[in-house]
Amino acid sequence: MARPGQNLHVKNLVFVVLYLIIMAVEAQLIRSTNRYLRASTISLAATQGNNGRSFDVQNYGAVGDGEHDDTEAFTRAWNDACKASSATLNVPGGKAFLVNNLNFQGPCQPGFTLQVDGTIVAPENPSSWKSTYVWLLFEHLQKFTLTGKGTIDGKGSNWWGKQKSRPTAIQFNDVKGSALSGLKVTNSPQFHVTLTNCDSVQIVGITIQAPESSPNTDGIDTFESTNIVIKDSTIGTGDDCVGIGDGSSNININDITCGPGHGISIGSLGRGNTKADVHSIHVNGAKLTSTTNGLRIKTWPGGSGVASDITYENVQMEDVSNPIIINQFYCDTGDTGSGCKSQGSAVKISNVEYSNIRGTSATEDGITLSCSQSGSCTGITMENIDLVTGSGAQVACNAQNVQGGNSIPSRCLGNNGQ
Repeated sequence: MARPGQNLHVKNLVFVVLYLIIMAVEAQLIRSTNRYLRASTISLAATQGNNGRSFDVQNYGAVGDGEHDDTEAFTRAWNDACKASSATLNVPGGKAFLVNNLNFQGPCQPGFTLQVDGTIVAPENPSSWKSTYVWLLFEHLQKFTLTGKGTIDGKGSNWWGKQKSRPTAIQFNDVKGSALSGLKVTNSPQFHVTLTNCDSVQIVGITIQAPESSPNTDGIDTFESTNIVIKDSTIGTGDDCVGIGDGSSNININDITCGPGHGISIGSLGRGNTKADVHSIHVNGAKLTSTTNGLRIKTWPGGSGVASDITYENVQMEDVSNPIIINQFYCDTGDTGSGCKSQGSAVKISNVEYSNIRGTSATEDGITLSCSQSGSCTGITMENIDLVTGSGAQVACNAQNVQGGNSIPSRCLGNNGQ
């Protein structure tokens, strides 16, 4: 039989052992929890996102030093934020996030915002890119906003003149009731922003910049899209500031600044004898400076279809070549096939109004309406056109094969060929 002192000693040892076991387990749980919080992609930030509807790419592993590849972190962050109602995914300021090709896929919950206040940069070496199609693709989205004070830098200089197939920087595909605002988009390998199969998208207050020598770096292009607003934006690139492609309708361009670049273009349309459909295009308020064209409509010989109900008003030109031009004999300089030759059909251009177009032309030919003999230019009207050369002389005006349009200046019609 044990003595009372011995029993007390045994009990004390048991309590000590149990205490140490409990402390060890607790320490292990704390270490495991910390590792989980650091490593888990569904981190504390994601939990906060579900409650406060705010997500941050840094909490998914994005480094933001411009060197580490943050592509996977952006993908994980997008996938979580996409599921939350009225979520905001933040790309914080003061950092540069290097990402490769990304497909920001929907559908997402309505009211989703990608807030870019930092810089998103592309790989500098073209061989490092995963695709030559699109860098940042946003598709199948409704009530989505891409906005912020940041910059999206396509690092295009190593592509220009060296690579035949080059990616667009940003593409909205099948995006509806959405907006792109505030951002600066620079140096895309090819087009900067394209809209395809979109409806009711507003592009407001953005800046697009690329060197004048950068090839095919259009600012904003629309294809198969309707109810688009482009306004209060500044665009200077190596190609069209705004390009309106086939299938575009109800496009409103208001109060934009353009230059350098190739101006505001509709087309080219009808390439390869295709049928075009572009209508209800309205430009109201634009300033063009040192662009190689001003307000241009360009179609290929042999095409068909229509480009109609187009208005240009309240446009200021400064040192612009070819301020007003319709060219139904358009052909890329690299194309030496039959597309460059005059053919029997052409895209019909009708109901085009120019009003309050003023400023200086860098070329003596300020108004050129070069239409097909098939009678495909009708209803061209002009009012309050005041364009002069740098010396103050009135610009030359030439119209060929224009039908109707009695308000065209009489001096244009000397060789009209009607």
